[in-house]
Amino acid sequence: MLRVLIADDESKVCQLIEKLVDWDALGMEVVAVAENGIEALEKIKEFHPDIVITDIRMPGYDGLDLIRLGKEEAPKAEVVIISRSEERRVGKECRS
Repeated sequence: MLRVLIADDESKVCQLIEKLVDWDALGMEVVAVAENGIEALEKIKEFHPDIVITDIRMPGYDGLDLIRLGKEEAPKAEVVIISRSEERRVGKECRS
């Protein structure tokens, strides 16, 4: 099973992602949910997820910092970014 971490400062968004997807059917399991970047990094260190689903704007570390720091702990993790942000900086940094 692939291990999934969900990180978003809006708990309703985390719950929605967790409940809407049939994780078992995809061969995945949600191993942790975090409500800020600092908590998310701690969970990455603890669980070494295969997939990290993260918001860009969160307290603690923002999503981009979380991705950089998280890749040091779980370098093979794939990242899915969820965001309502329209800033160009986000797109440029994600492609880097």
